Amino acid sequence: MPKLGSQLYLAIDAGPIHDEAGHLIAVVETLRDLTDQKRAEMALKELATKDGLTGLSNRRSFDQMLMSEWARAHRTQKPLALLFADVDHFKLFNDHHGHQTGDECLRAVASVVSRHAVRPLDLASRYGGEEFALILPDMDCDTACVIADEIRCAVMALQIAHGAVGAGDHVTLSVGVASHIPGAADGGGPDRLLGAADEALYVAKRLGRNRVICAERVLAEFASLGREAAAVPAPVQRKSARVR
Repeated sequence: MPKLGSQLYLAIDAGPIHDEAGHLIAVVETLRDLTDQKRAEMALKELATKDGLTGLSNRRSFDQMLMSEWARAHRTQKPLALLFADVDHFKLFNDHHGHQTGDECLRAVASVVSRHAVRPLDLASRYGGEEFALILPDMDCDTACVIADEIRCAVMALQIAHGAVGAGDHVTLSVGVASHIPGAADGGGPDRLLGAADEALYVAKRLGRNRVICAERVLAEFASLGREAAAVPAPVQRKSARVR
Protein backbone atom coordinates (compact mmCIF):
# COMPACT_ATOMS: atom_id res chain seq x y z
CA MET A 1 0.00 0.00 0.00
CA PRO A 2 2.38 2.71 -1.27
CA LYS A 3 0.40 5.73 -0.05
CA LEU A 4 0.32 4.37 3.49
CA GLY A 5 3.90 3.13 3.36
CA SER A 6 2.96 -0.34 4.58
CA GLN A 7 2.85 -3.91 3.31
CA LEU A 8 0.07 -6.45 3.68
CA TYR A 9 0.34 -10.19 3.15
CA LEU A 10 -2.93 -11.51 1.74
CA ALA A 11 -4.12 -15.01 0.84
CA ILE A 12 -6.84 -15.31 -1.79
CA ASP A 13 -8.83 -18.51 -2.38
CA ALA A 14 -11.15 -18.78 -5.38
CA GLY A 15 -13.79 -21.50 -5.74
CA PRO A 16 -15.91 -22.00 -8.88
CA ILE A 17 -19.66 -22.65 -8.77
CA HIS A 18 -21.25 -24.60 -11.63
CA ASP A 19 -24.84 -25.18 -12.59
CA GLU A 20 -26.35 -28.61 -13.18
CA ALA A 21 -25.11 -28.56 -16.76
CA GLY A 22 -21.56 -27.91 -15.61
CA HIS A 23 -21.44 -24.31 -16.73
CA LEU A 24 -19.53 -21.84 -14.60
CA ILE A 25 -21.98 -19.39 -13.12
CA ALA A 26 -20.04 -17.79 -10.29
CA VAL A 27 -16.77 -17.67 -8.41
CA VAL A 28 -16.60 -17.35 -4.65
CA GLU A 29 -13.45 -15.63 -3.41
CA THR A 30 -12.15 -15.52 0.16
CA LEU A 31 -9.58 -12.94 1.16
CA ARG A 32 -7.55 -13.50 4.34
CA ASP A 33 -5.14 -11.05 5.96
CA LEU A 34 -1.99 -12.97 6.96
CA THR A 35 0.09 -9.89 7.78
CA ASP A 36 0.48 -10.58 11.50
CA GLN A 37 1.29 -14.23 10.91
CA LYS A 38 3.83 -13.40 8.20
CA ARG A 39 5.54 -10.76 10.35
CA ALA A 40 5.78 -13.22 13.24
CA GLU A 41 7.36 -15.80 10.93
CA MET A 42 9.87 -13.23 9.65
CA ALA A 43 10.74 -12.19 13.21
CA LEU A 44 11.36 -15.81 14.20
CA LYS A 45 13.50 -16.35 11.12
CA GLU A 46 15.58 -13.28 11.94
CA LEU A 47 16.07 -14.48 15.52
CA ALA A 48 17.32 -17.81 14.15
CA THR A 49 19.81 -16.26 11.74
CA LYS A 50 21.03 -13.05 13.44
CA ASP A 51 23.45 -12.50 16.28
CA GLY A 52 21.55 -10.85 19.12
CA LEU A 53 24.34 -8.50 20.17
CA THR A 54 25.67 -7.18 16.87
CA GLY A 55 22.86 -7.78 14.38
CA LEU A 56 25.24 -9.59 12.04
CA SER A 57 24.54 -13.06 10.74
CA ASN A 58 25.19 -15.72 13.35
CA ARG A 59 27.37 -18.81 13.21
CA ARG A 60 24.56 -20.94 11.85
CA SER A 61 23.98 -18.57 8.93
CA PHE A 62 27.72 -18.40 8.32
CA ASP A 63 28.05 -22.18 8.11
CA GLN A 64 25.11 -22.45 5.71
CA MET A 65 26.33 -19.65 3.45
CA LEU A 66 29.89 -20.95 3.39
CA MET A 67 28.74 -24.38 2.26
CA SER A 68 26.47 -22.84 -0.38
CA GLU A 69 29.15 -20.52 -1.74
CA TRP A 70 31.74 -23.29 -1.63
CA ALA A 71 29.50 -25.45 -3.82
CA ARG A 72 28.92 -22.54 -6.20
CA ALA A 73 32.65 -21.79 -6.40
CA HIS A 74 33.28 -25.46 -7.18
CA ARG A 75 30.81 -25.28 -10.08
CA THR A 76 32.06 -21.99 -11.49
CA GLN A 77 35.76 -22.55 -10.66
CA LYS A 78 36.03 -19.05 -9.28
CA PRO A 79 37.85 -18.19 -6.04
CA LEU A 80 36.07 -17.91 -2.71
CA ALA A 81 37.68 -15.61 -0.13
CA LEU A 82 37.26 -15.73 3.63
CA LEU A 83 38.31 -13.20 6.26
CA PHE A 84 38.67 -13.94 9.96
CA ALA A 85 38.99 -10.78 12.07
CA ASP A 86 39.71 -10.82 15.80
CA VAL A 87 39.69 -7.90 18.25
CA ASP A 88 43.16 -7.69 19.79
CA HIS A 89 43.49 -8.10 23.57
CA PHE A 90 39.72 -8.21 23.98
CA LYS A 91 39.83 -10.07 27.29
CA LEU A 92 42.04 -7.32 28.67
CA PHE A 93 39.57 -4.77 27.29
CA ASN A 94 36.68 -6.44 29.09
CA ASP A 95 38.64 -6.71 32.33
CA HIS A 96 39.68 -3.05 32.13
CA HIS A 97 36.44 -1.42 30.92
CA GLY A 98 33.71 -3.89 31.87
CA HIS A 99 31.47 -6.14 29.83
CA GLN A 100 28.94 -3.47 28.91
CA THR A 101 31.65 -1.36 27.29
CA GLY A 102 32.97 -4.56 25.73
CA ASP A 103 29.58 -5.14 24.11
CA GLU A 104 29.60 -1.57 22.76
CA CYS A 105 33.05 -2.20 21.31
CA LEU A 106 31.88 -5.37 19.56
CA ARG A 107 28.87 -3.57 18.09
CA ALA A 108 31.13 -0.81 16.75
CA VAL A 109 33.51 -3.32 15.16
CA ALA A 110 30.56 -5.28 13.75
CA SER A 111 29.28 -2.11 12.09
CA VAL A 112 32.65 -1.65 10.37
CA VAL A 113 32.73 -5.26 9.17
CA SER A 114 29.15 -5.13 7.88
CA ARG A 115 29.86 -2.00 5.82
CA HIS A 116 32.33 -4.01 3.77
CA ALA A 117 29.81 -6.70 2.83
CA VAL A 118 28.54 -4.62 -0.08
CA ARG A 119 27.68 -7.18 -2.76
CA PRO A 120 24.52 -9.32 -2.68
CA LEU A 121 26.35 -12.56 -1.81
CA ASP A 122 28.86 -11.08 0.66
CA LEU A 123 28.13 -12.17 4.22
CA ALA A 124 29.37 -10.54 7.43
CA SER A 125 28.90 -12.60 10.57
CA ARG A 126 29.89 -12.82 14.18
CA TYR A 127 31.76 -16.11 14.28
CA GLY A 128 31.95 -16.20 18.06
CA GLY A 129 33.13 -14.05 20.96
CA GLU A 130 35.25 -11.22 19.59
CA GLU A 131 35.83 -12.90 16.23
CA PHE A 132 34.11 -11.90 13.00
CA ALA A 133 34.03 -13.55 9.58
CA LEU A 134 33.42 -12.16 6.12
CA ILE A 135 32.60 -14.39 3.14
CA LEU A 136 33.59 -12.81 -0.18
CA PRO A 137 32.63 -14.88 -3.26
CA ASP A 138 34.45 -14.50 -6.58
CA MET A 139 37.44 -12.76 -4.99
CA ASP A 140 41.16 -13.53 -5.00
CA CYS A 141 43.44 -13.18 -2.00
CA ASP A 142 45.02 -9.86 -3.04
CA THR A 143 41.67 -8.11 -3.43
CA ALA A 144 40.40 -9.64 -0.19
CA CYS A 145 43.52 -8.36 1.60
CA VAL A 146 42.74 -4.83 0.43
CA ILE A 147 39.27 -5.09 1.97
CA ALA A 148 40.74 -6.62 5.14
CA ASP A 149 43.13 -3.71 5.55
CA GLU A 150 40.32 -1.22 4.96
CA ILE A 151 38.44 -2.89 7.82
CA ARG A 152 41.52 -2.83 10.05
CA CYS A 153 42.13 0.86 9.36
CA ALA A 154 38.46 1.72 9.88
CA VAL A 155 38.53 0.09 13.32
CA MET A 156 41.63 2.10 14.21
CA ALA A 157 39.85 5.24 13.03
CA LEU A 158 37.11 4.61 15.60
CA GLN A 159 39.69 5.50 18.26
CA ILE A 160 38.09 3.21 20.85
CA ALA A 161 40.19 3.69 23.96
CA HIS A 162 41.85 0.51 25.23
CA GLY A 163 44.66 1.39 27.62
CA ALA A 164 44.82 -1.92 29.49
CA VAL A 165 48.25 -3.06 30.64
CA GLY A 166 49.80 -5.11 27.85
CA ALA A 167 47.66 -3.54 25.12
CA GLY A 168 47.86 -0.37 23.05
CA ASP A 169 46.07 2.92 23.52
CA HIS A 170 43.23 2.01 21.16
CA VAL A 171 41.36 -1.08 20.02
CA THR A 172 42.89 -2.79 16.98
CA LEU A 173 42.06 -5.74 14.77
CA SER A 174 44.04 -8.68 13.44
CA VAL A 175 42.80 -10.26 10.21
CA GLY A 176 43.57 -13.55 8.50
CA VAL A 177 42.72 -13.88 4.80
CA ALA A 178 42.45 -16.92 2.55
CA SER A 179 41.11 -17.51 -0.93
CA HIS A 180 40.74 -20.80 -2.74
CA ILE A 181 39.22 -22.34 -5.86
CA PRO A 182 37.61 -25.63 -4.76
CA GLY A 183 38.87 -28.74 -6.46
CA ALA A 184 38.45 -32.49 -6.33
CA ALA A 185 41.21 -32.80 -3.74
CA ASP A 186 39.26 -30.71 -1.21
CA GLY A 187 36.91 -33.53 -0.31
CA GLY A 188 33.74 -31.59 -0.96
CA GLY A 189 33.95 -29.20 1.99
CA PRO A 190 35.50 -25.83 2.87
CA ASP A 191 37.78 -27.13 5.65
CA ARG A 192 40.89 -26.17 3.70
CA LEU A 193 39.69 -22.57 3.34
CA LEU A 194 38.68 -22.36 7.00
CA GLY A 195 42.02 -23.76 8.13
CA ALA A 196 44.02 -21.41 5.92
CA ALA A 197 42.18 -18.28 7.12
CA ASP A 198 42.46 -19.44 10.73
CA GLU A 199 46.20 -20.05 10.41
CA ALA A 200 46.70 -16.64 8.83
CA LEU A 201 44.85 -15.01 11.74
CA TYR A 202 46.96 -16.94 14.23
CA VAL A 203 50.12 -15.75 12.49
CA ALA A 204 48.85 -12.15 12.54
CA LYS A 205 48.56 -12.48 16.30
CA ARG A 206 52.00 -14.02 16.63
CA LEU A 207 53.62 -11.28 14.57
CA GLY A 208 52.37 -8.51 16.83
CA ARG A 209 48.65 -8.03 16.07
CA ASN A 210 47.02 -5.08 14.26
CA ARG A 211 47.86 -6.45 10.85
CA VAL A 212 46.49 -8.40 7.90
CA ILE A 213 48.09 -11.70 6.95
CA CYS A 214 47.29 -13.58 3.75
CA ALA A 215 47.44 -17.37 3.97
CA GLU A 216 49.39 -17.49 0.71
CA ARG A 217 52.19 -15.34 2.16
CA VAL A 218 52.58 -16.70 5.70
CA LEU A 219 56.13 -17.93 5.15
CA ALA A 220 57.13 -14.68 3.44
CA GLU A 221 55.80 -12.66 6.37
CA PHE A 222 57.92 -14.60 8.81
CA ALA A 223 60.97 -14.40 6.57
CA SER A 224 60.60 -10.63 6.23
CA LEU A 225 60.91 -10.33 9.99
CA GLY A 226 63.96 -12.54 10.13
CA ARG A 227 62.11 -15.45 11.69
CA GLU A 228 63.08 -19.04 11.14
CA ALA A 229 60.70 -20.99 8.96
CA ALA A 230 60.43 -23.58 11.72
CA ALA A 231 58.77 -21.00 13.92
CA VAL A 232 55.69 -20.91 11.72
CA PRO A 233 52.86 -22.48 13.72
CA ALA A 234 51.07 -25.49 12.36
CA PRO A 235 47.48 -25.07 11.19
CA VAL A 236 45.15 -24.96 14.18
CA GLN A 237 41.61 -26.20 14.64
CA ARG A 238 38.79 -23.70 14.85
CA LYS A 239 38.07 -24.42 18.52
CA SER A 240 41.64 -24.45 19.76
CA ALA A 241 43.07 -21.85 22.10
CA ARG A 242 44.59 -18.88 20.39
CA VAL A 243 46.57 -15.86 21.39
CA ARG A 244 44.17 -12.94 21.93
